[in-house]
Formats: sequence, structure tokens, C-alpha cells
Amino acid sequence: MSGPLPPILRPVAWIASRIYALGVHRHAEALERVPAWEAPCPVISVGNVAAGGTGKSPMVRWICAELRAAGRSPAIVMRGHRGGESSDEVLEHRAEMPDTPVAVGADRRAAIERLRSTHADVDALVLDDGFQHRRVSRDLDLVLIDARRPAIDGSLLPLGWLREPAEALRRAHAVIVTRAEGVDGGLAARIERLHGRPPIAWTRHAWRGLRATTATDAEETWTPERLRGHAVAVWAGIGNPAAFVAQVAACGARVVDVPHLADHQRFDARLVERLGRVARAAGATDVVCTGKDWVKLRPLPRPTALTIVRPQLELEFIEGHAPLRRSLFEGMARGDRRLGR
Repeated sequence: MSGPLPPILRPVAWIASRIYALGVHRHAEALERVPAWEAPCPVISVGNVAAGGTGKSPMVRWICAELRAAGRSPAIVMRGHRGGESSDEVLEHRAEMPDTPVAVGADRRAAIERLRSTHADVDALVLDDGFQHRRVSRDLDLVLIDARRPAIDGSLLPLGWLREPAEALRRAHAVIVTRAEGVDGGLAARIERLHGRPPIAWTRHAWRGLRATTATDAEETWTPERLRGHAVAVWAGIGNPAAFVAQVAACGARVVDVPHLADHQRFDARLVERLGRVARAAGATDVVCTGKDWVKLRPLPRPTALTIVRPQLELEFIEGHAPLRRSLFEGMARGDRRLGR
């Protein structure tokens, strides 16, 4: 499987990958010499071994919903890609879960300590993208693998997509396959060979509905079927836009424009105006974007005559709902025991 760089740069990517591998190895050695910090709450980590989106945000929100339903008070702790407090992931979590605090910072320990000073009721921490951040001890380590781009047989960045060697899956308590169409025995065997156990769960991202903002700024709720026959542009500033485009097409929409956007694309009024002009020229009547893109588009002037549509995502389990939920609360119990509760 190729990596993020074009094939013409493969020789450069090969050299850069070797240098990156050395840095990963030295970083891992340094971490082994320093004990991880014990947080004052049970810690659940959600992460991956491959760069790009694997569906961490819906999984984090599912975990928080399960914890709240059980009477816990969770908070999310995350780095915040580039923009920090104003990064798309942070804004999306806060929009989707306004009652769940989100602590942001490259130094997760400092972020947790700041959070606890203002939210004393928080009794569970969910690390979003925490697998490589090993300075904070965790009571449950979950790793997600995207069924559409597993990357576990590939190379390290930037020759392949791996952030660290796939053998790092041995550190995880459990592996979850996301964006799956069904249980794949071959992928399960590859994961078991690296992780030591088969995946605990298989999930897909289901669209339970659509939110639409019309050209007159009216807010509407659509069913996914309403996109059938519509000519749409897809604006997806995410690591794996092909999967999102495929979901749009599966609704019966006619995708007429897919501009190349960077992962965590930053939008400004000039870019939005240009994208809108190209979309209209291609015949689009609607733009479908991700939740992460919408939180950045919302405050900007938007193209006239185009409806902006974004999906309401929910995590749908193909297999393993009960085992994963049991593992979640076993992790919470380990954390409570660690803290003498």
C-alpha cells in the first residue's frame, strides 16, 4: 500500500521513512525509561497506528455516551490538531456533546490538571488519539483499524501510512475494526498475528440523518435518501476522503466535484468562494461536507444557491458490541481500583 506522497517521490519517501523509523525507535526507548503519569481518574485511550482518519471521533462519542448512561462524568482529552482550542476535532466534539468537557493541549498531563481544577466532578478521561501519547498511563487502550485502509502490512510514514510499527498493536488491550462492511476473516487473522487476539468488535459509520443549511440559512433535517439524484460537490478535509465520497454516492447522489483538500483543511472566505464557484460550474446544487469541515465553514460567508449538507453520524456495531462494552467497564473498574475506590 502506498503512502501519502505521490509515487514519483518514492525514493525520497524511502529515505525519509528510514529516518522516521529511527526517531520512532529512540522515542520508544526514551518512554521506557520514564514511568507514565497516573491520572486522578480512570483513563480510556482511543487511538490508531496509521495516519489519517480511522473513525476515532464517533468512537470517542460512543464511549462518552456509554459512560454518561452509567452515571459517570467523562471528559475528552486531546491534542487539538494545529489549531488547538479552535481545531476542527475540538469544535466538533463540543458541538456534538456540549455537556462533555474537552481538555486540549499537547501536554496531556497539564491539560488534565487544568481540567480537574475547573471540573471537579469529572471522574473518567477519554484520550482522543492517545495511543502514541504514552506519558499518561491508561486503564484501557483501544486501537482502531480502518477496514478500507488497514495499513498494517505497509511501511512507516511517509513511504506508507504507519505512525509506528504495526507490532505496536501488542500494547493495546483491544483492537476495533471501523468502516467495515462485514467481518473479514483475512483481516481478522492479520490483526490477530500482530495483536495476539482477534478484533474485539467490528463497526461501521451509519448516517442516521442529514442536517442541511440552505442558501437562505434555514436549517433543515433530511433523510439520507433525499440526496438521491442530487448533483453534489463533496468537501472533505479528512485523511481518507474516498470512504466519505463512497458513502455520499451510496445515498444515490451524483458526485460531480471533489476538490482536493488537505487533512484538517483550513477554510477562509476566499477558498470557500472559489470552491463554491467550481461546484456550481460542475452543476452541483448541494455541498456535502463532514462534521469537522462544517464547524470551520459555519462562521464564514457561504456560496449562494448551494445547500450545505452534513451527516449525523452514529457508530453501528456489526459484531462485538457486548464484549467491547464489557471491556470498557472493566477498564473503568481497573482505574477505580488503581485509585483505591
